[in-house]
Amino acid sequence: MSFRRSIIVGGILIILLILLSTITFYLSLGPCPRGSFACDNGTVCVPQRAICDNHGDCKDEDDEDPVMCGMFYGSTSVLHNLMQSVRNKNGTVLETNNRTCERELERLAKAKRCGCIYSLMFFCKNLSLTTVPQIRSNKVTRLYLAYNKIKLTGQSFSGLNLEFLDLKFNNISNIPPDTFKGQTELMKLFLSNNDIVEITPGTFDGLNSLIWLLLRSNRLMKFPLIELSDLQSLELLDLSHNRLTLANDKFPKMNSTLELVLDGNLIEEIDDKLFAGLGRLHLLSLHSNRIRSIHPHAFKELTDLRELGLSNNLLHHLPDTVLASMSMLEALYLQNNNISITRPLLNFTNLLYLNLDGIPNENIKFDAVSSLITLKSIVFTKFYYCGNVPHVKNCKPNTDGISTLEDLLSKPVLRYSAWLMALVTCMGNGLVLWGRFALRDENRAVSMVIRNLAVADMLMGFYLVIISIQDFRYRNRYHEVAQDWASSWNCTLAGLLAMTSSEVSMLILAFMSVERFLLIADPFGGHRRLDSRNVLTSMIAIWTVGGTIAIIPVIHWRSSTRFYGTYSGTCFPLHVQERFPLGWQYSAFVFLGVNLSLLMLIASLYTALLVSIWRTRRATPLAVLDCEFAIRFFFIVLTDATCWAPIIALKILAFLSYEISADIYAWIVIFILPLNSAVNPLLYTFTTPRYRDKIGIKSWPIIFKCRRHEREAGVVGEGTANGLTNSNPDESQGKILPLLYTPNTATHNWKI
Repeated sequence: MSFRRSIIVGGILIILLILLSTITFYLSLGPCPRGSFACDNGTVCVPQRAICDNHGDCKDEDDEDPVMCGMFYGSTSVLHNLMQSVRNKNGTVLETNNRTCERELERLAKAKRCGCIYSLMFFCKNLSLTTVPQIRSNKVTRLYLAYNKIKLTGQSFSGLNLEFLDLKFNNISNIPPDTFKGQTELMKLFLSNNDIVEITPGTFDGLNSLIWLLLRSNRLMKFPLIELSDLQSLELLDLSHNRLTLANDKFPKMNSTLELVLDGNLIEEIDDKLFAGLGRLHLLSLHSNRIRSIHPHAFKELTDLRELGLSNNLLHHLPDTVLASMSMLEALYLQNNNISITRPLLNFTNLLYLNLDGIPNENIKFDAVSSLITLKSIVFTKFYYCGNVPHVKNCKPNTDGISTLEDLLSKPVLRYSAWLMALVTCMGNGLVLWGRFALRDENRAVSMVIRNLAVADMLMGFYLVIISIQDFRYRNRYHEVAQDWASSWNCTLAGLLAMTSSEVSMLILAFMSVERFLLIADPFGGHRRLDSRNVLTSMIAIWTVGGTIAIIPVIHWRSSTRFYGTYSGTCFPLHVQERFPLGWQYSAFVFLGVNLSLLMLIASLYTALLVSIWRTRRATPLAVLDCEFAIRFFFIVLTDATCWAPIIALKILAFLSYEISADIYAWIVIFILPLNSAVNPLLYTFTTPRYRDKIGIKSWPIIFKCRRHEREAGVVGEGTANGLTNSNPDESQGKILPLLYTPNTATHNWKI
C-alpha cells in the first residue's frame, strides 16, 4: 500500500534526523574539542570560558589553579610568596638542623604523630592538640600547628625563637597580650580561619621582624590599626573575610607594606585618609565589600600601586580623578559594579590587565578601552564584547560556543555542519525548482506555492554559504576583523536572508495548512478553490510580510548596521546571550509572537484535520489517499515542531535568566535552524507520488513498476467507490480538493 511506504519513509527520515542531530551535538562537545581543556586525568573536558570563573568544574581544581588564575581574580605576588615560603631567593632549602627536630619528636610523647618536613619544620597537623608542644630546643624555628584545637596562653611559645608559625584552623577566639612576647625573629604569622573577634592592644608588640601577618576568615569587627605602627617590616597584611568597616579610621604610616588584602569585609565608604599612610603599597584588594562611595582623592598617595581590586561592591559611580595618581597601575578589577567606564576614568593609567566582567555593555565606552594601548588582557561578561577591542590579544571569555578570537566557526564540526546543511538545502530546493519548472504540473497553483517555498528555503542555504565563506576568509585572525564584520552590510545581508527565509517559510506553511483545513475538513463551506491569481496575490503578501519583518530592525536601528551582528558573528538575531539585550522586543515578537503562534496554528489545524478525517471515515473504509495524506500531515507537523520548538524554548529560557549553554546555542544556530529548510523538499515534494513517478520511478526495476500499476488500479477502485468519478477530476460530489492534490490525467486519479 502507498501509505505504508509513506510511514516507512517518514519514520526513517525522523530517525535519521534525530541521529544526525545527536551526533552533531555530541561532536560539538568534544571529547575536549578546540576551545576546551582536559582535567581529572583526561576524564573531564572543561570549556576555556570556565577557567578561573571562581567555580570549580574539575575535581582536581585545575581549572581554578591559584597561580594560573592569579591574573584573573587576584594578585599573583601573594600566591608566589606563599609558594616560596619554604625556600629562599636562590631556591635552596632554608637550613635547619633536622636532627634537632627528630630528637624533639622522640622526646615529646604527645607529638609522636608529628613530623619534620623539608628538614626545617616541626609539623603537627590535624592531631586534636589543645596546647603547643613543649619544645625545649631554640633551634626549632618553624612550627606548623594547623587544624588542631590549641588554646593560646602567655607561655605558649616561651623559650622558642621562631621564624615561622602557622596556627590556621584552631578555633582560636582570644590571643593573650603576651602570647608572642620575645619572638623578635618571627617573620611569618598565620592566624587565618579562626574565631578571633578582637585584637587587644599590645598583641603584636615586639614583632619587629614580622613581614607576613595573615588574619583571614576570622570574626574581627574592630581592628586597632594603630597596633600596626610597630610592625615597620610588615610587607603583607591579610585581613580579608572579617567584619571590619574601618569607618573613620586610617592606617598608620607603614613604609614597608606592599600588599594589603581587605576582601569580604563590611567596608562601605573610602575617604581620603584611610590609605594615606601606605605610599609604597603595590597591591590593594577590596573585593566583595559594600563600598558605595570613594573619595576622589582616596588613592592620591598610592603612587606606586600596581594592582587595585574593587570588584563585587555596590559602586554606582567612580570619580574621574580617582585613578589620576596611579601611573604605575597595571591591573584593575572592576567587575560586578554598576559603574560607567569612560575615557576620563582610564585616561591616567597604563593598564596591562582590566576586568570588566558583569558590567553591562551600555555602561562601557569602548573607545575609552581602545585608547589603552598598553592593555594586554581584558575580561568582559560576553564574548561579543571582545570585538570592540581587537588590539587586545587576550580577551575573556574567548568563545561563545560558535566563535573564538581566532575563528568565526570555532569547531570543525560546526564548519562541516554549515557546509553540509548549505549543500543539502541548496541542492534539495534546487531540485524542487527544477522539477516544478521542467516537469510542468497541470495544477499551476500548487506548483507556484511549492516554488515559493523552495526559494524561501534556498535563502537559508545562501545564508549558510555566506557564513562559511567568511569563516574561511577570517581563519586564525577573526578577532582582528570581528567588529568590522559585525557592523558590515555583508553581515546585515546574511541576517536578512536568514530571517526572510525563516519567516516566509513559516508563513507559507501556515498558508498551506489553512487552505488544506478549509477544503478538506469543511468541503461544503463554499470555499473557492485557489487559482493562480489568488496564489500569486497570497505569495506577494507573504513575501512582503516576511521581508518587512526582516528589515524592520535595520530601519529602526538605522544609526548602526550592527543589529544583526551585535551578539554573534553568525548574524542571526536569536539573542539569547542576555535577558534584555538590544532589540529584545523584536526578537521576542518574532520568535515568541509570530513563530510560536504560527507553529501552534499549524499543529492545531493539522490535528483538527486528522480528527475530521477520522470522524467522516470511521463508518467506512479509509481511502488510501486520505490515509497517506494523514500520515504525511503527521510527519510535517512533527518535523516543524522538532526544528522550531528548541529555538522557541531557548528564547523563553533566556527571558527567565537561565544560563544558555554556548554549545547548545551553537548547535541550534548552525544545525537546527537550517534543518527545516533542508527537510521541506523531502516532505512537500520528494515524498509525493507524482514527483516520485516523474523523477525516480523511471530508473526502478520492472518489478516495482508492476507493483505500482497494481496499486494504482486499487486506488482507482477505491476512488470510484468513494465518489471520485472520472467525469470531473476537480470536484467530487461538490468537494473541492485541497492544495497539493495534483491530477494524474492518465488515470484521472488524485494524488498527494
